[in-house]
Amino acid sequence: MPHTAPVAAAIVTFNRLALLRACVEAVRAQKPRPARIIVVDSGSTDGTAEWLAAQPDLDVVRQRNCGSAGAYHTAFARAVASDLLWTWAMDDDGHPQPGALAELLHQAEAHRLDITGAMVVAAQAPDELAFRLAGHTRADAAVAAAGDGGVLLGDVCPFNGTLIHRRVFEVIGNIKREMFIWGDEWEFGLRARRAGMRLGTAVHARHVHPRAQSRRVDLFGGWLGWVEELPEARASYYFRNMGYIHGRYEGKAAVPKTLVKYGLYHLLARRDPAAFRRFAGWYLSGLLDRYPEELKAPPVPLPLPGAKRRSA
Repeated sequence: MPHTAPVAAAIVTFNRLALLRACVEAVRAQKPRPARIIVVDSGSTDGTAEWLAAQPDLDVVRQRNCGSAGAYHTAFARAVASDLLWTWAMDDDGHPQPGALAELLHQAEAHRLDITGAMVVAAQAPDELAFRLAGHTRADAAVAAAGDGGVLLGDVCPFNGTLIHRRVFEVIGNIKREMFIWGDEWEFGLRARRAGMRLGTAVHARHVHPRAQSRRVDLFGGWLGWVEELPEARASYYFRNMGYIHGRYEGKAAVPKTLVKYGLYHLLARRDPAAFRRFAGWYLSGLLDRYPEELKAPPVPLPLPGAKRRSA
């Protein structure tokens, strides 16, 4: 039996079987290996359920799709119930490089971190970062900034190979499930900072992930900054979550500034008053924490084909 660490890996997936298999294999190959590997499948229809059913070492939960936030909420609850000390969070389109978990555990202990992030490098160009980290866009710059200690304190890119101590959940609770997607991980990190949790990124623990795709549109040539332009089907989640985060973490100036910027964008640049009304409705509902009831409902469990799974 391989040496295991007191870690529950928590992987969420939806219709990306090839990427999920690569992620799971990378987690299995870690030395030490997590004591438990939890996979939450949000109702995939691409053969993921059948593949998961044939993996006896995985702790699998299937549920109807309630977004990455709903999947992480289930995965984190299951991890905490396992009584293991750490939860190692990631989604299916990224994977840890060899030695990542050992380095995360080492740096978490050395720097007394509650949340320890991996350095997330771009799958398309490993010398570049998939997400900006402490103002850096290149891996070598982040490593240099960390210095001999190997950690950039105060910044992480959740949940991309992010190691979370169980005390974080005990103090601040679980992720906000009704956020569904886009912003849920950021809100969790803000809540942890507000509660006094120590965060940092271990720059020698690398996690490979596709580079973030910019959705930003310059407002009047960049003179008034930028706005986010999103597909209609997902815009409601993003802007509702933006309102919630602004209202609780960003200070009083963020709300009027955002309403003015998006008002100028929709009313003057695009000349689309209906689009501004939709934006304002989503944003203000988040500001008031008025999420649709269907997003607050508990997830609906789905069966795993041809397999019996143990309960948490």
